[in-house]
Amino acid sequence: MIGAIGRRWYAFLIVLILVAAVGVVFYRGGGSFYTRTTITFTLPTRSALLPSSGTDDSSVIAFASAVATEINRGKPVPTYSSASAPYYGAGVRQGVLVSLRNAGNQWTASYPTATIDIEIVGRTHEWVVGMQQAILNEILEVARAQQSASVTAPSDRITAHVEPLTTQIFDISSSRSTQLLAAGALAVAGLIAGGWAAIALDRLVLRRRTRRRHERGSVASHAVPRMGESTT
Repeated sequence: MIGAIGRRWYAFLIVLILVAAVGVVFYRGGGSFYTRTTITFTLPTRSALLPSSGTDDSSVIAFASAVATEINRGKPVPTYSSASAPYYGAGVRQGVLVSLRNAGNQWTASYPTATIDIEIVGRTHEWVVGMQQAILNEILEVARAQQSASVTAPSDRITAHVEPLTTQIFDISSSRSTQLLAAGALAVAGLIAGGWAAIALDRLVLRRRTRRRHERGSVASHAVPRMGESTT
């Protein structure tokens, strides 16, 4: 292996450069901005903090579910093994997830309250802020439109409350130790891939040289005349 790398050092070096370039791209593309904003639905003119707010009322939960379904255009919402799993943990770097809060998991669903969670992941803080405001406005408009369509009196309409503490946006990035571990793993992968490339190229060149020597030997043996034969 050392001999092959020594003879085909340029192949080894090219692979290392490519791996380093990939590492730089990954490093620059790392990090995201994230928020999990919450809207809670209650019975008319009641605070979400009151025991009798109605957040656990089946009819209010059904209404919140209908709002979330309309926001998602009827598409199913992906579920994970834990209800607290963040959206960026699934590898998403830019996207929006609107769902009725599920206290269960990916196998068993449980909706104990009329709460809609809005998870937003984005590359920039500005994009997340813009999407957060747009989704909040859309949810409030859908809730108003659905109740207007059912000719519900304003005093009897279900109320939507945006929890202010959940509107905060977080900068998600890896720690320095994690970055060093990732760089070390990438370096090891580069050394292995570079060594394999050097060995593969060295074997290919040796096979070609061996084939050419055999071809030259075969041509030379046919060109030598036999005893008693004329070369004219």
